[in-house]
Amino acid sequence: MGGEMTIKFKFNLTGLVLLAVCTTGFSLDVKPHQGREGYSFFGAGFDILDYEENTTPIIAGKSIDVETDSALNFTQQSGAYVAIDDDWGFYLVTSSTLGESSSAEEWLIDEVRVRTNKVSFERQRLGFLASHRMSESGFLLFGAQYGKNEFKRFAAKLTPQAADYGIDETTFSAGTVSENVWDLSLVAGYESSTIFNSRQPGWRHQLQLTGGIPLYTNITNTDVNEGSSFSESFNGFQLRLNWVYGYQFNDDMILAFSFDMGYSQRDAISRDFIDDSGATEFPESNLLYIYPSVLALWSF
Repeated sequence: MGGEMTIKFKFNLTGLVLLAVCTTGFSLDVKPHQGREGYSFFGAGFDILDYEENTTPIIAGKSIDVETDSALNFTQQSGAYVAIDDDWGFYLVTSSTLGESSSAEEWLIDEVRVRTNKVSFERQRLGFLASHRMSESGFLLFGAQYGKNEFKRFAAKLTPQAADYGIDETTFSAGTVSENVWDLSLVAGYESSTIFNSRQPGWRHQLQLTGGIPLYTNITNTDVNEGSSFSESFNGFQLRLNWVYGYQFNDDMILAFSFDMGYSQRDAISRDFIDDSGATEFPESNLLYIYPSVLALWSF
C-alpha cells in the first residue's frame, strides 16, 4: 500500500510551450559555422513534481483517496555536447534533486480524513544522446537514458475518525515506507539549435523533443512482500521537452534560461501475491516534472 497514491496539482503550461516553439525560429545576427562547437553546461533551479497512481487501496469496502501537496526540490543539471565532426556529435546529460523536501499528505474515505503523513520525492536522470545534422539548425537525436525516482512516506498519524472504518495501528505499515523505481530506456527525437553555431554575440536557442520506451523497469517497495524487487519490460512510455533561450556574450560563454518538462507513464505490473489491502499489482502511474532553471554554457 505504500506506493499507492494520487497527487493532485495543475500546471498552466500552454504559454511556455508556445513561447519555446516560437523562439526556435528567432535568433539575432547568427552566422553559422560549418558544424557547431562542443560545449559544457551547468544549471540550477527548482523541480516541481506531480505524481498520480490510477488505482487506490480498498479499506472496509471503500476506496481511499490519497491527496498530496506538490513536491518542490532544488535541482541541478549538467553535461556536455561533444562534436565529432560537422554533422555528428553526442550529449552526456545528468540531472538530480539535491536533498529532498517534504510535503503534507491526507488519506480520505468519503471525504473524511483518516490518516495524515509526510511524503518526499527524489529524481535522477543520466542520458546519452547521439546527434546527427539534418539541416542548418535541425538535428536527429537517438540514444538511451537511465532514470530513477524515489518517494518516502513518514510521520504517519491516524485521525479519530479512522476507527469508524475499522482502521487501527495494524492496518498500515509503521515507520518510513519507501519506493524506488529505476528504468533503462531507448530514446529518440528531434532538436532545433543555434547554440555555439556562431562566434558572434547574439541570442541563441535550443528546443529538444524526445520520446522513449523503457526496456527494463525495476521496482522495490519496502511495504510490499518484505521489500522484494519486481521487474518488467516495455511497460509504458516517456516524453520530454527541453527549451533553452539565452544570450551569447563572446566566443565561449552563453547565459540562458532553461525549461525542462518530462512526462512518463508506467503500466501496471502484476505480482504473484495479494497484500493486506487485496492488491495484486503495482498500479499504473504517471509522473510529470517541471524544471525551470538558470543555465551557463561554455565552449571548449
